[in-house]
Amino acid sequence: YQGTINYEWVKASHLADFVMVRVGYRSMEEGIITEDTNARYNLQEAQRHEIPVGAYFFSTAVSEKEAVEEANWAADIIDQYSITYPVAYDCEGYLEPESRQYALSKKERTDIALAFLKQIEKRGYEGMFYSSKNELEQNHQWETSRIEKDHKIWVAQYPATAYPATESSSYSGDHHMWQHTTNGVVPGVSQNVDMNVAYFGYDGIEEPKSSRQPE
Repeated sequence: YQGTINYEWVKASHLADFVMVRVGYRSMEEGIITEDTNARYNLQEAQRHEIPVGAYFFSTAVSEKEAVEEANWAADIIDQYSITYPVAYDCEGYLEPESRQYALSKKERTDIALAFLKQIEKRGYEGMFYSSKNELEQNHQWETSRIEKDHKIWVAQYPATAYPATESSSYSGDHHMWQHTTNGVVPGVSQNVDMNVAYFGYDGIEEPKSSRQPE
């Protein structure tokens, strides 16, 4: 969405301690998996400039089988790159009548999300679940209590004044990453960009899975 990013400028700005890259998405109506056109460029350039990277996949899976397919599809791409931060499951728009997920229950959607996260962890990555504050609160649209037992939560909640003026999210549940604005400005990024705070970090940058020697 942000076009071609100049990661040299991003690195020099000291405004990005990590980057979350969209790897791909499954379409809302047809259910076709498509690679983000800039995914490999973003993964490659962030890695080249030694910016730690995480990833996410935009899902419209309607079964656990499809969720596993999505996780494997994403892992096959990111295995070639240094993925240090978690790999997140992002599912939106399911209450819109044109969405292929429209008829799913909250339990079914949660089962599908957990299937993705379980599979991405089988592939050697840390799973994380992304959703908005309103959808997560009090198990409103997801069985959040089930998801947060074993997985990090990444919450989107946009205060009137973004971080750091607003120090923390108003989301009442446990969360490990907070998306606090969609209007971030970072040198090297030509459009406004989502900005996040992570309440965790890592020592160093992971090696690509495809370059590791089998144990």
